Amino acid sequence: MATTKAPVKKSSSAIKRSRQGEERHARNSSVISRLKTEEKKLRSALETGADEVKALYQRFASALDKAAKRGVIHKNAAARKKSRLNTRITGGVKQAVVAKPKKAAPKKGVSKSSSKPKK
Repeated sequence: MATTKAPVKKSSSAIKRSRQGEERHARNSSVISRLKTEEKKLRSALETGADEVKALYQRFASALDKAAKRGVIHKNAAARKKSRLNTRITGGVKQAVVAKPKKAAPKKGVSKSSSKPKK
């Protein structure tokens, strides 16, 4: 025979935490949805070469910063997305800095002035 246990009563604090989690989940979901929509608009404008790319980028960057500030996404993830899209907007690959040629290393050998005569 299977006996059924009485359900464990949740504490009032556990009920409140559950309710808070549901509210946060709904709020975060709407923020993430907005971010995805803004990103899609920006990427489609980039592909078509529309004039409003800069304005769309500013809106998307602002939305990313707000989401990162509220803890919806990580701040480094927001910075990474902004950086990659800004690179695409400004023309892709930036010119590399030309390095100065290095001086030739001195030859390895015994210097006459520092060597002592053997006895």
